Amino acid sequence: MAPLVEALQWFIRVAECGSFSAVAREAMTSQVMVGRRISMLEAHFRVALLRRSTRSLALTEDGVAFLAHARRIVREFEAMEADLHSGERGYSGHVRIGTTNTFGCHLARKLPEFHLHHPGITVEMLLGDGFVHLVEDGLDLAMRTGQVNETTIVARHLGDVPRYLVASPAYLERCGTPLSINDLQFHNCVLFSYGTTRQVWTIDGEPIRVSGTYRTNSSLAQHEAVRNGAGISLFAYFQVEEDVRAGRLVRLLPNAKIEPVPFYVTYPARQTLPARTRIVMNWIIGEAEALIGKTQ
Repeated sequence: MAPLVEALQWFIRVAECGSFSAVAREAMTSQVMVGRRISMLEAHFRVALLRRSTRSLALTEDGVAFLAHARRIVREFEAMEADLHSGERGYSGHVRIGTTNTFGCHLARKLPEFHLHHPGITVEMLLGDGFVHLVEDGLDLAMRTGQVNETTIVARHLGDVPRYLVASPAYLERCGTPLSINDLQFHNCVLFSYGTTRQVWTIDGEPIRVSGTYRTNSSLAQHEAVRNGAGISLFAYFQVEEDVRAGRLVRLLPNAKIEPVPFYVTYPARQTLPARTRIVMNWIIGEAEALIGKTQ
């Protein structure tokens, strides 16, 4: 490994461990050698990275800024090595994805086929319908719905997901079928919880105030409630299309215009993606575009 990259790795570990001796033991070298590598970095970049005392080490202000750059450089160097050697042993490694419950369940059904082609790649999925943080949650990739305006991430638009307004036959038999969008105000609606008690659905360009006796932050629980007769709700079409075909749910007001939801795959900006992450991302893109393309 290049001496400069190795020095960066040792500096990162010194910052994390707070001592030369711990890093020397890990690297099976001497404290003197670790110290020389840190001094080499300081001389090369002409900054003091560490504040040394007889009892402890601490990062200087420049050292704190340098640490973030060092971690990024080492990650990219390791990704480059992995890419260059991947042909020798096949792509391998761990990829962590954050995605919605519904799309995550779809991906889970497709995983066996993915692993036939990429047996060395381990996929971990963090499922949830709330907001996910790429860096804070330790994710390589994250699916996002709605508008993405952050400058710290790269967002690839996969398409706009149509939404269906549905209810179960049992609910409609009990409460009647809405014939216009205004009728929705008089029905029990199963609501997705956004942290607010007010819910407005925009249909045919009109804001419709809706209410109901059940709200949840899980699209899976929302789906189960509606399928079992709790009320009317809005869903991504691919979550309910099989139920509609099978007669378990009825699509309501099919001619009404309901705005689709933009769907994105995102990853951190200014970061080189390892080959394994690109492979998983391309798989996700293919699955998402195939789903969305069914209604195009």
